Amino acid sequence: MCPEAVDGETHRFAKVARVVMGSVLSLAPEQSGERVGADGRWSGQLAFQYRHPSHEVLPHFVSFSGGRSSAALTFMLAEAGVLRPDRGDAVLFANTSAEHPGTYEFAARCKERIESEFGIPFFWFEFCTVEDAWRSEYRRRASYRLVKPVPIEDDPEGYRSSGEVFEEMLALQGMLPNPHSRTCTAKLKLYPSHELLSEWIAETPGPAHAGHHWGVNLVDVGEAVATHARMGGLSPAEQILMRAEHLDQRPPSRPAQNWNDYTSAPVRSGKPGPPAAIRGKNAVLHVRLLGLRADESPRVDRVLSRTLFAEGATSAKCTVRTQPPGERPYFPLHDAGLDADSILQFWKSQPFDLEVPPGAGNCVYCFMKGTRILGAIASTEDSQRKSCTPTDINWWADLEDRYARVTPARDGNGDSRFGFFGVNALSYTEVSINGLKRKGRYATGTPACDCTD
Repeated sequence: MCPEAVDGETHRFAKVARVVMGSVLSLAPEQSGERVGADGRWSGQLAFQYRHPSHEVLPHFVSFSGGRSSAALTFMLAEAGVLRPDRGDAVLFANTSAEHPGTYEFAARCKERIESEFGIPFFWFEFCTVEDAWRSEYRRRASYRLVKPVPIEDDPEGYRSSGEVFEEMLALQGMLPNPHSRTCTAKLKLYPSHELLSEWIAETPGPAHAGHHWGVNLVDVGEAVATHARMGGLSPAEQILMRAEHLDQRPPSRPAQNWNDYTSAPVRSGKPGPPAAIRGKNAVLHVRLLGLRADESPRVDRVLSRTLFAEGATSAKCTVRTQPPGERPYFPLHDAGLDADSILQFWKSQPFDLEVPPGAGNCVYCFMKGTRILGAIASTEDSQRKSCTPTDINWWADLEDRYARVTPARDGNGDSRFGFFGVNALSYTEVSINGLKRKGRYATGTPACDCTD
C-alpha cells in the first residue's frame, strides 16, 4: 500500500476497509428499511446516504452497462432525486460494438427517458484511434468519440455495432484479451470514460480535437514490420502488416465535438480550457455509482480493494490505472439489499424491458461467460442474429484466428498460441462445435470482470 492519500476522507475510508473489507455494509450508505414487497416488487424510492458530507456536492456519474441492474439503478436514483443536472451529473454508456441489438434498443429507450423526464445527460461513447506525433514520428494512439443512439449506417455520428470498435482495439494493442488479462474492459470502457470525465468535469464545450490536423493518414504502413522488429516484437510480419492496414482505414483524427449535439438534456455552459486531472495528486474528486447488487458482494469487495490501492496512484511507483484516485464508488443496489430477483421484478412493472436471449447481455460471446453458456447462446434461436457480426459466434472465431499471437515457446519446443482463453487453450472454433459439452477450466466461466462495474 502506498502511503499517499488524495484527501483525508480516502485515508479514513482505507483504514476501515483494511480491517473489515469483508463487511462491505459498514463502509456503505446506511439502509433505510426494506423496499421490496412480499411479491418481490420494488415499492419505493432508493434511499441514499453519503459516507462523507463532502461527497454530496461532487459530480455523480452512473456507469450504465446496458444491462437491467445498472438501468434500474439509473431510474431509481433519478426518481429519488439523487441525480442532479445542476451538479454536472451524467450517465455513461461505453459501446464496445459487440453488444446484442436488443441491448442498443434498450439503452436508447433508457437514454430518451432519463433525458426527457429527468434532464440528466446520458452520453454514449466508444473507443477509437487517432494518429498523433510521438518522438518525431506519427503513430496511432487511443482516444474516444461521443456517438448518437442510432446506427452509424444511418448517421455518421452514430454508434458502431458490427465489431468495428472491438477490432480497432485489437489492431492497436496487438493481443487478444483473455480471462487472465481483460484488456478489453480497460481499453474499451474504463480509459475512454476517464478521458470523457476529465473534459466533462472541466465544463469544456465538448471533447477537444484528437489527433493531428493534416487531414490525411501519415503513419507509414510499410514501416510497421520494421518498427515491430526494432522494438523486439515476435509476432509474424503478416499479422503486423494486417493490423497496420486495418488501422490505416480509420480516420487520422477525431474532430472536436460538442456535448449539446449528443444529449437532449441541458448542458452547463462550456468554456475553453484544459481538461481536469483524473490522476495524480490533483485528481478531481467525483462519485461513481455502480449497479452491483446484494448478490454480488465479492465484486463490491474488489472495487473497494481497488479503491484502496488507487490512493497510491498519486505516486509513480504504485498505480491503479483502472481506478482513478479521485473516484468515490457507491453501490446503492447492494446496500439496499436488492438482488437479481428484485431487479427482474422491478422491470416487470416498467413499460419496456431488455429483450435479449438468456446470457447474451453485454458482449454477446464474451469469453468470461464460460464455454457452456457460449454454446447455449450459439444453439439458441435468435431472430436478430446476423452473420459476420458479434451476434454470430463464427465472427469471434474468425477474429481469434486472425489476431491470436503465435510466438516461439519459452522452452524452445514448438510455438505458443495466445487466444481468447489464454495460451494453448481451446479456441472459439472448438466452442462453436461442442461448447455445451465442453468440460474443463473455462466451462462455467470465471469471476465477472469490470464490464458491469
